[in-house]
Amino acid sequence: MTKILARVTVTVPASTSNLGPGFDCLGLALGLRNELTLELHDAAGPTLVEIEGAGADTLPRGEQNMLVHAARRALPPSLPGRLVFKARNRVPLARGLGSSAVAIVSGLWAGAHLVGTLRRSEDELEQMAVALEGHPDNIAPCVHGGLTASLTVDGRARAQRLGIHPSLSTVVCIPDFELSTKKARAVLPETVFLADAVFNTSRALLLTRTLESGHVSRLAELMKDRLHQPYRAKLVPGLEDALAAATGAGAAGASLSGSGPTVFAFVEGRNAAVGEAMVKAFAKHGVASRWLALAVDHQGVRVER
Repeated sequence: MTKILARVTVTVPASTSNLGPGFDCLGLALGLRNELTLELHDAAGPTLVEIEGAGADTLPRGEQNMLVHAARRALPPSLPGRLVFKARNRVPLARGLGSSAVAIVSGLWAGAHLVGTLRRSEDELEQMAVALEGHPDNIAPCVHGGLTASLTVDGRARAQRLGIHPSLSTVVCIPDFELSTKKARAVLPETVFLADAVFNTSRALLLTRTLESGHVSRLAELMKDRLHQPYRAKLVPGLEDALAAATGAGAAGASLSGSGPTVFAFVEGRNAAVGEAMVKAFAKHGVASRWLALAVDHQGVRVER
């Protein structure tokens, strides 16, 4: 019988980024978690990846899996046994809810904590995660939880948690098709108009203050964007109607979640009307979708034994 030499379990939240005008800098952790248990077995053999949930039929099961790739960055170079990754994926893939960031953070933190001695600092792990992901806006909320602002200075990512009023929760509407971040970035222009930059900057600044205060009467205006959503709309049939449906049904504000195709809305309390309105709006464009009510996650990555 195989003996388990070491085991660690890590859970990491989904996230939404941009929140409209905060392109590539604002992020929010959401109450939907992936769980990864990493075990070191007293046995020979290649790395094994077991997956339940999202990606069970499509994700690679060996060294090519992002969980394994990330974990290898933090694991000792040699181990006396076989690695077994057991993933329970609740975050849908390629939907703008940070699935790649979740996988990266899960693998890194599991690898760093497996043998009981943290070989990397939390800050170093975060820098490694950003290097693998390519940008910090989804990594920061995965790591820290809550609402975050992030930037990169001289190749080094920095993140700061911001306040968010406890009355606010979220509804997300998830279309039944995938949209890769690479494809969503490919439609963006290389340069933007000065007026559009000012439009976004002014709204992003006031948006963070509004989310902290909870006075959300003007939130819909503050979540408008000119830098990415207008260009990505052609990749998400029904986007504009879904955004309008969300605010029309009572959402305080709505935006494309990350690079999409999910639409994200702030609500005060659980609001089924908002989710149902977005589903109906997408359906008019021939797009099937589902909605979820998600609390704001304030914990970020969590390590258990």
